Amino acid sequence: MSGGPERRSVRKVVGYVVHDDQLLVFTHDGVPLDVAGVQVPAGTIEQSETPAAAVVRECLDDASGSADVVIR
Repeated sequence: MSGGPERRSVRKVVGYVVHDDQLLVFTHDGVPLDVAGVQVPAGTIEQSETPAAAVVRECLDDASGSADVVIR
């Protein structure tokens, strides 16, 4: 008896996109900065995906969605 909720494994990816010594970061529109913070592309690897395909999908989703892209 563990006394806590059952844990399950979720595979994740994180993408660090660097161009001309600048890191791609973004914030989410409509979400206060103190709630979501500044983020890099990341997400869950879908069941039929490879990690490489998932990180490419997340980078494209996050960079081309409605979020503002900030490069510093």
